[in-house]
Amino acid sequence: MKIAISGSNGLVGTHLCEYLVNEKEADIVRIPRKLLYGRAKILANFLQGIDVIIHLSGASILSRWTKKRKKTLQESRIETTRKLYEAVALMENKPKQFICTSAVGIYNNRDLHTEQSKAYIDDFLGQICKKWEEAAMEIQQLNVSTVIFRLGVVLSDSGGAFKKSLPFFKIGLGGKLGSGKQMFPFIHIEDLLRAYAFVIDANSKGLYNLVAPDLVTNHDFTNMLAKGINRPAFCHIPAFVLHIALGEASTVLLNGQKVIPERLKNEGFIYKYLTLKEALLALT
Repeated sequence: MKIAISGSNGLVGTHLCEYLVNEKEADIVRIPRKLLYGRAKILANFLQGIDVIIHLSGASILSRWTKKRKKTLQESRIETTRKLYEAVALMENKPKQFICTSAVGIYNNRDLHTEQSKAYIDDFLGQICKKWEEAAMEIQQLNVSTVIFRLGVVLSDSGGAFKKSLPFFKIGLGGKLGSGKQMFPFIHIEDLLRAYAFVIDANSKGLYNLVAPDLVTNHDFTNMLAKGINRPAFCHIPAFVLHIALGEASTVLLNGQKVIPERLKNEGFIYKYLTLKEALLALT
């Protein structure tokens, strides 16, 4: 199987390339970033012979959202997806499947969300996710099975929230963010990789919440991580400090969503790390 991956140098992309080679014996083609911003015909030629496209490209969301940065965040997600649509439309032999990344940040922070939920949040991140997904679903009209994964916080010792937090916790400076009551939808990196393989094997299509089924808060994450490494977690970063440091982007840390991975569970996906405690134990 020949799989093309954009954003292959990121946290998920790096792990996914290695996993698909080792576990699925896949032939991985890394899509150069410049092709996602160039002519569709050139990208189409590059993708000839590809069975599956996995689109992971996107600039880091956790940075101060200046006007210029907002444009970058939008273009790196929405415009690159539209470019892939244009390229696939030009291909005589189209891929069987297209898998696009989105985020649970599309949901509001009040309700309980399965994939059937339409209770979206109307903020900048929510708007990006909606437009991103709309662009991705256009590809399904080309008779390509299209999957959208709405990701939670990816827990890995190679990067992301866990790796950034761990040094502070190790010196006793760990603590909750804001009230700590915000939900903390997460997925261990191993389960994420296995979920990608799961939908590829089934040639699935449609939306999936890519999170673990354990409903926990930022406060739970703080306490479990501190306990796991036998350190106190007395520090607390108030919401106003995060607002000062990150501005509007602080909502990424302060707005948590209550999300259930209903489709994965119903379709028989078996988690290796069902709970936050299990996930953190494997990482510490």
